[in-house]
Amino acid sequence: MTSEYNAAQRLLHKVKQSVSDFELGKYNDELVIKGAIAQDLQTLGKRIPEYRIIGRQESNERKRTLMLDRASTMTDEYEQLKRRFEKLKQRKTEQATYEDNRQELFQRNNAGVSARAPMDTAINMDTSGEDGFWGRSEQALDGYISQGLASLDNLREQRGLLEGAHRRILNADSTLGLSRSVITYINRRTTQDKIFLVAGMFVTTVCIYFIVHYFG
Repeated sequence: MTSEYNAAQRLLHKVKQSVSDFELGKYNDELVIKGAIAQDLQTLGKRIPEYRIIGRQESNERKRTLMLDRASTMTDEYEQLKRRFEKLKQRKTEQATYEDNRQELFQRNNAGVSARAPMDTAINMDTSGEDGFWGRSEQALDGYISQGLASLDNLREQRGLLEGAHRRILNADSTLGLSRSVITYINRRTTQDKIFLVAGMFVTTVCIYFIVHYFG
C-alpha cells in the first residue's frame, strides 16, 4: 500500500514541478518538456485508479477509508494539473502567434520605411525614439498580461482544490448523519425492549401468583 502511494506521490510532485517550469519558461526545448509532461500525466492517470482498486480491496476498514481518501485527493490534484497544462499550452501558442504577427508587422513597417525617400536626420531620430518608446510599452504590456493570466490560472486551480475538499466534507457529513440516525434508532429499540421485558416479567409473576393461589 505504502509503496504504490509513495510512487504516485513522487510522480505527482514531478509533474507539478515540470508544469511550473513550463509556465516560467525554464526549459531548453519546448517540445521536449511538453512531451515529458504529457507522458507523466498519462502514467499518473493510470496509477491513481490502480491505487484506488487496491484500497477497495483492503480488508481493514480504517486503512481502506484512508486509501480511498488519498486516491480522491490525488485525483483532484491530477485533474487540476491536467487542466492547468492544457491552458498553458494554449496560452503559449497564442503568445507565439502574437509574437510572429508582431514581428511580421515590424518587418513590413521597416520595409516601407526603406522604400520611402530619405528624410531629414532629425526626423529619423525622432521616429527611432518613438519606435523605441512604443516597443518598450508593448513589452511592458505583454509582461502585465502574462502576469495577469498566470494569476488567473492559479486562482482557478485553487478554486478547483477547494471545491474538491468541499465535496469530501459533504460526503463525510452525510456518512456521519447516517451513523447518528442508526445510533438513535438502536437506543429507541433498546428502551422499547426494556419496557417489554419488564411488562412480561410482571405478567408472568401475576400468572404464577394466581396459579399458586388457586391450585397450590
